[in-house]
Order: sequence, then C-alpha cells, then structure tokens
Amino acid sequence: MSTQRPSPGDRVVGVLVAYNTPYDVLRRTAARLAPQLFGVFIMDNSDAFDDSSHADFSDLGERVEYIPSGGNIGIAEAQNRGVRRAIELGADFVLFLDDDSSFPDGGVETMLRDLAAERHTSPDTVGIGPKVVDERSGQVLARVWNGSRIRPGVIAETTEVAFLVSSGALIDVDAFARFGMFRSDYFIDHVDQEWGLRVGLSGGRLVITPNVTMFHKLGDEPTLSRSGNVRYVHNSPTRDYYLTRNAIFFMRDLDLPLRRYPSMIRLLVDSSLRKVLGRSRSRDQRVAVLKGLTHGILNRRGKL
Repeated sequence: MSTQRPSPGDRVVGVLVAYNTPYDVLRRTAARLAPQLFGVFIMDNSDAFDDSSHADFSDLGERVEYIPSGGNIGIAEAQNRGVRRAIELGADFVLFLDDDSSFPDGGVETMLRDLAAERHTSPDTVGIGPKVVDERSGQVLARVWNGSRIRPGVIAETTEVAFLVSSGALIDVDAFARFGMFRSDYFIDHVDQEWGLRVGLSGGRLVITPNVTMFHKLGDEPTLSRSGNVRYVHNSPTRDYYLTRNAIFFMRDLDLPLRRYPSMIRLLVDSSLRKVLGRSRSRDQRVAVLKGLTHGILNRRGKL
C-alpha cells in the first residue's frame, strides 16, 4: 500500500447513501458537499425506486452523480458500489456520508492534512474521521480499546480508535484492496464497526482528529442508563433484528484475541436482555430480537 502523504489536491469522492430521503434534503446535502470534493455519488436505496425527473441533480454540475440501487440493497452493498465507482474514476480517498450529513466547510482539507501528519509517523494509518458529536446528548461518538474493552474515547488530539462512525469517515481507497470491502451480508448495522475492527486486527490504523467536528444523530433517541452512560435506542423492530444478529456475526467473523471477546459478548448480552426485558419495548421488538439471536446462531445472513 502506498504511504505517500496526501495533500489538498488528492481526489476525494463522497459516497452518500440515501434511503427514502426527501429530494430537497438530498439536494441541499449534495450542493453543500460538492465544492469540497472531486465528486459526490448519491447511492439511492429507496424502496419506492423512481428514476424520473425528481432525481435530477444535473444543475449541480458533473461532480454530482445520482446512482439508484433499484431498491434497498443495504448500506454495506451501496457503500461498496460507491467505492468501486470511485476507484474507476481514479479517486484517492472516499468520504462516507449520511443523506443529511452536515459536514463543515474546509473539513476535507483539514482531515487530509491531519491524516498526512499521522502517516508521517504511522504509515499504516488508512483512515481518519472527524470528532462526531451527537447533537442531542453532546456526547462524542468515539470508541477506543481500553485493555480488553471498548470504551468511549476523549478526543483532545489525533487519537487511534477501534472503528470510525461511517458518517464522516475518510478512507484511503487502497485500504479496501488490503483489508476487504464492507460485509454486504450484514445488510445494515454494525457494518462500520466490523470493518474498523477488521482493519485493526490486520495491522491498519484508524484515527479521529479533534480539528474537525461534525454533528450527527445516532439512533432514534438517546437515553441514560442507571450507571449514567448514554445509550442510543432504535425504536424499529427491524433495526433491533439486525443489531442483535450482526453482534453475533462479530464473533464469527473477527479473529479477536480471547481477551477481547468479553467486550463483544457484553455488547450482545446487554443489548439483547435490555430489549427483551425492558418495559418500554413492544412485543414486535422482543420478537425481532429473539429472531435475530436465532438467525445469528444459525448463521442466516443478508436481508431479513
């Protein structure tokens, strides 16, 4: 893999995955991002696929390319298709974004500069992310290894992390040849975590810079646990299914050292028990969690 230091002249392509997103929201996001990037790919996973004039972004210039998926193929496969298209166009880096990402002006150039500085001493650094902050809780969404456990990280300087939140992550395209693509059989949920942990296990590094801040909403609502930790809850039975099932796949797919398995098991047990036994959970959510546990054990992958 090349360790050549990037510069603001490097080609960065944004891959933005949309799912049933209002057209005006996509337009605003694409228009805001296009000036900072070599290109913007809108990967549309909408259920009600329609390639008519409502999806016309031509007035935003050649930098914006609308790529419909023909239905919901999952976030992992949509991102993989965006990566392959970026490589075809000779991109050096891919910037992953949500359909409503509010990425700050000048953020791409700053992250490229900070990644270059990090690579000067650690050439295996293949990706960098902004300091992502949940705009409702104010919590920094960063996770680092602390011994055998993954814990929230404090980002006061450029910091190595266990994985990057996909929204805002800037990844060297060569990393996908070295470490593989996202796991499309996960469909959605834990996709970025699995890839990031896989990179770390294979000798790569991912970092977060404190010099770029991006606000984000994780989950449907943040809640406080009895211990004071912030949890991000999804109120969708479908998401509960994938979160539970794919947490089991973590332990199947990652060659983790034994001392780090307890962290993965804790993630699964805490999530599953809380969703099955919690008073606020609906019957449909409990059924989805139990189905996710069953399919995870049976190794049933792909779309539900």
